[in-house]
Amino acid sequence: MNADWKLPWTASCQCGGVKMRITEAPMVAMACHCRACQRLTGGAYSLTLMIPNERFEVLEGAPVIGGLHRSELAHHFCARCKNWLFTRPQGRPFVNFRPTMLEDATWVQPYAESCAAERLPGAVTGAKFSFPQFPPPERYGELMEGYAREGARPR
Repeated sequence: MNADWKLPWTASCQCGGVKMRITEAPMVAMACHCRACQRLTGGAYSLTLMIPNERFEVLEGAPVIGGLHRSELAHHFCARCKNWLFTRPQGRPFVNFRPTMLEDATWVQPYAESCAAERLPGAVTGAKFSFPQFPPPERYGELMEGYAREGARPR
């Protein structure tokens, strides 16, 4: 399966101080329209690739915790350039990775969007599924299966 994903991927922050590697295909690609993500990104929404914990690694640098400073969501940033790199949700088997850190993110397209009730006017993601809040837990299996079949791939 990983052959059509052209893995492994390398990624880095804006200044290059933090380097990362991903060795498995994402579980799903999502866009979040919540007000917190809007503030963290300075944009209309945040993009995320859910990557299995054991297939994501920081190769170089030492990310620091920033953003919301909530114990259940550890937002990791570069200490120097302040890029938001990834989030580790407590007790979850995945990392929410910011795909704009990839060497090539031109292919990234969200499969689902969350917190659409907070979407800014004119913000369009092209996601196949839209949820007013976060998707209910029972929908994640369906979203991951659908993304594995038909989600966007690197060119």
